[in-house]
Amino acid sequence: MDALANNATAKNPPVVKLNTESGDRLSSANTDALREALNNTPEIRSDVVKRGRELAADSNYPPRVIIASLAKLMLESNDPSEKA
Repeated sequence: MDALANNATAKNPPVVKLNTESGDRLSSANTDALREALNNTPEIRSDVVKRGRELAADSNYPPRVIIASLAKLMLESNDPSEKA
């Protein structure tokens, strides 16, 4: 479960509104709510660490199809160093 899902702010996520009357500027009305949500998020998320350890121990992760797709993308992409 996401750390923010445990926060009250996850039920009513902060909304950043455009101030259309004076142009396309963001309102800072929800800055405090965003800052509070960030402060309430643990620096180390044990659920994410646990999931990462489980995946690292799984010899079938990532699936072969994902590895093959990534390899294909790498082979088909241009090497930026060859443009020099």
